[in-house]
Formats: sequence, C-alpha cells, structure tokens
Amino acid sequence: MSVKAEPLTPQALWEKCLHVLRENVGTAPVTVLFQAVQPLSIKENVFTIRVPSQFFYEYIEEHFSRLIVQTLRRHLGPKARLEYEVLTTLDVPTNLPSQTGPSPTILPGLRPRQSLPTNLNPKYTFDNFIPGTCNQLARSAGMTVAQRPGQTAFNPLFIYGEVGQGKTHLAHAIGNYARLLHPDKIITYLDADRFTQHYVDAVRSKQISTFLSRFENVDIFILDDIQFLIGRESTQDIFFHVFKSLHESGRQLVITADAPPQELRGLAERITSRFSWGLAAQLLPPDYETRLQILQYKTRQEGLDIPENLLQYIAEHIQSHVRDLEGVLIQLMAEASINRREINLALAQEVIQRFQPYRSRAVTIEQIIQATSDYFRIHPEELRGKSRRKEIAYARHIAIYLSRKHTHHALKAIGERFSGRDHSTILHSLEWVESYLHTNRDLQKHVQELERILFKGA
Repeated sequence: MSVKAEPLTPQALWEKCLHVLRENVGTAPVTVLFQAVQPLSIKENVFTIRVPSQFFYEYIEEHFSRLIVQTLRRHLGPKARLEYEVLTTLDVPTNLPSQTGPSPTILPGLRPRQSLPTNLNPKYTFDNFIPGTCNQLARSAGMTVAQRPGQTAFNPLFIYGEVGQGKTHLAHAIGNYARLLHPDKIITYLDADRFTQHYVDAVRSKQISTFLSRFENVDIFILDDIQFLIGRESTQDIFFHVFKSLHESGRQLVITADAPPQELRGLAERITSRFSWGLAAQLLPPDYETRLQILQYKTRQEGLDIPENLLQYIAEHIQSHVRDLEGVLIQLMAEASINRREINLALAQEVIQRFQPYRSRAVTIEQIIQATSDYFRIHPEELRGKSRRKEIAYARHIAIYLSRKHTHHALKAIGERFSGRDHSTILHSLEWVESYLHTNRDLQKHVQELERILFKGA
C-alpha cells in the first residue's frame, strides 16, 4: 500500500527553487538577492512570492524566472505559474503575474519613487562583470559607491577606458546594485547623447527650470560617455550646474569617458578639474586569465558546448576588448546554427581571422551606407530617407548600428547622415538591433556579412 505524499508547503517548494538557482547561478548571488524574498502561497498551479520592491520584481523576472518556473512545473505540473506580490509601500501589495501577465501598475494613492526614469539595464550586474587585474580598482570602487552612495571619497567616481572595455556595463552595474541595496534611493542613468537631447527639448519648450528640477532629488546620477559633450558648450554649462548642485548636496556622481579627465580636450576645465575631487579609475584591456573567464561565463550563459582548449585558443588570440570576445562567440554560434558547422579549432581559426581586421581599419558612415545599400539592393537615398517600408527600415537599422559600432561619431552626427534624424530615432535603431542580434539568426548573418564586406582585405 503506497503512502500518499504530503503536499508541498510554500517554503519547501521555495527551497527547491533556491537549490536549482544555487546550482545554476552560484551560492553568493542567490544568498544576497533572495534573502529578501518570501514565499507566500500555492493555489492550484500558482506559486506566489513576495518581493520588497519593483526592482526586485524586474530583476528576478529578467534573470531567474525561467529557472524558477521550470522547477515549479516539475513539482506542480506543466501549467504552473509564478506570481509576485510587490510591496510598493510598507503595507500595500500589488499582485503581478510572471512573464505573460499585464504590465505592473501603481495603485491609487502611491507616489512614483522618482521623477526621472532610472534607464538602468537589469542585465548588467556585478555578477556578470568578470573581475580581473584589468578592472580591479574600478570594480571595487563601483561596489563601494553603490553600497555607500555619497558617503565615500570616491565622489565623483570617474571611470575611463577604451571602447569595449566594459564602462557602460560597470555604470549600469553600480546603479543596479545601489537600487538593490537602497530601494528608497533615486537613481538616474543617462548617456551624454540622451542628456543633451533632454536639454535641447527643454530649451525648445522653454522649460529649463523643469529640466533642472528633475535632478533635485536624484541620489545617484550616472552619466555615460561624457566625451560626447565636447563641442556642446551650452550643454556643458547645464551639466556643470547639475554636477555642482548634486555634489554640494552630498549626492553620488558616476562619470564614464574614453579618456582620463586631463585628456578630454574640449571639455570645460571647470568640469574636468572637479573630477579630481574623487577617484579616476581606469579599465584596461583584459589579461589572458580574465579573457578566459569571460569566455567561460558567456558559454555557460548561452548554454554552449565549446571545448576548453578552444576557449583557451580564443583567449590567446583576441587580446583587445571584451566586446571582441563576445563578437567571436556570436559568430561561432551563428556558424554552428545557420551553416550547421561543428565548433572546432578550424572554425575558431576562421572566425578569428575574419574578426581581427574589424579593429585595424577605419570606415566612414558613407562607406557603411553604400555597402548596406549594395548588399540589400536599396538606393542610398532610400536608405537615408524617410521610407517606412519594412525592408528599407530593416536595412537602415543595420546601417545605423554599424555606424555606431565602427565609427566614433555621436548619435547626433549619425542622425545627420540619415536625413537629419533625431537622437531618439537613432537610439531606437540601436536598441532594436541589439535586442534581436543574439536571437535572430538572419539579423546575425546580415550584420556579419556586411562587416566582412566593409573590412575585406584590411
């Protein structure tokens, strides 16, 4: 006679989920993140957990919900769902369904936490920012200011390094970690182009005071790629005002650039001199050990089965940027999935040989437009123009993405080459390509083939 199993309690089921998360993600991040999560109930196929803030909901949903739901379905059946109760105040909950549910809403009577959006990308965290001697100082300082914003000598924290070394990743990681530790803090991330566009819009609408007031209550302000303020004197003036006001109020500032402060010629001296008040930390090209760890992490993340000796070979031969390492892996994935090729040493050698010239030859936006037009058999004027036909818009997205990736032009300058498109339109194209590049095989193929055309013979 069989004994009927006791039904799972919410706590027991949650422990099973945590066990799976520890096995796949690691003990440390699970301990830090999930200690504030409380399992609430199991009703039919729905498992509900309570999280302390909207950010916890977004972060867990983005990074961990797939593993959690898989575990739930093993124990509750194939229709199991995860739902969240988000505490937007101390005592007012909001139920949020996972994945397929409607967007969360603010209940009546609740005030938004901040007047500016955070603009933080939850995929960039300290957990996936691989530590090494190349980034030790910047990474440690970033974690420190996230833990104690405005209370350390690292204010401002100025992070600099060449393109592709991880400045933007680290900037978002600081914001995300601070938001996790201090859900009451107001955090805003902007790149220099977006800051400029907000300011220009305020000038046009004669709402400068409104623009400035949005920063009054910001606790942590992160400005990415400040070098793109060079040549924009009035925007520099307004940034100086924001910087001065926040710094004097003890708020945390994080700035990134592609060069140290003293080399940012064209940026007002009254701005660069204030960067010396805090800490300037450089991100260097990753050493071999760090490159190998990055490759190992990325292959686990993507579920790839690449032999260790091939990862070692790639780490030895790609010595420039983190972005280049990721690019080689993307091309290997594309070759394996699109052309059904085995990932072996011969394929790795071929991909690296194709990839390395991308950093050794400069191209112009005009060359990118011409190559894209020829490739898709679209007239250059159509590519630059206003047509919204699907095939033309698709090609235009790719041309804009390649212009940003392979030239040093700011978004405004790129927009001028495409019939005077504004900053937000160019940003939309970049975000569209970046969001689909890892999953859309046709898009991967078109981008890679265009890069081969642009850098052929370099």
